[in-house]
Amino acid sequence: MSSVRVLKKALRKELAGKLRVLSKETASQDSKLVTEKLLSLREYRNSQSVSVYISMDGEIDTREIIRNIFETNKACYVPRFTGSTTMTMVKLTSWDDYLNLPMNKWNIPEPHADEVREDALDKQGLDLIIVPGVGFDVERNRIGHGRGYYDRYITKCAEWAALNNRLPPKTVALALQDQMVEIGRIPLEPTDRKPDVLLTPCEELRDAHKH
Repeated sequence: MSSVRVLKKALRKELAGKLRVLSKETASQDSKLVTEKLLSLREYRNSQSVSVYISMDGEIDTREIIRNIFETNKACYVPRFTGSTTMTMVKLTSWDDYLNLPMNKWNIPEPHADEVREDALDKQGLDLIIVPGVGFDVERNRIGHGRGYYDRYITKCAEWAALNNRLPPKTVALALQDQMVEIGRIPLEPTDRKPDVLLTPCEELRDAHKH
């Protein structure tokens, strides 16, 4: 294992311990603040086709975001994992569809592997990808769970967009305040992708050169 991977593993473990003792009240308040920021964000308001992660403990709760996607008549796509390296985004048809999803091995709702569902890249592609993570810093660096699903998927969407003469989807990451670490703590690899925007309970962080 490379030294960067060893450092990432140690940081994930440290953050997992910190998030394990985070009170439900704090997590809920952070989620409420970040959700409000996202729903008023230009990138979200302008989007028609959104992929959103289904949250677990230690992440911004995305239930109200999923509800809003349906209320505002956007298309809603959620992750489906196939094998240890591949993630696709498949369509949910309604709020009830979301509520009835089966639990996967991580105890997160996930569309069943055998179920026929529209893939986000079958038709119009995505305008916006809402990205989870384990830790972040104010330069929008991100550390995920270590499998590289989102880094690979964002790259795949950019390639799909180029082939189909479309703009690549915007990426917005959501962070609890306790997921934020000091600059320099997140070990970086060439395959790591920064989100376009990072929303925390306190800040909206974006590339100063992009508007």
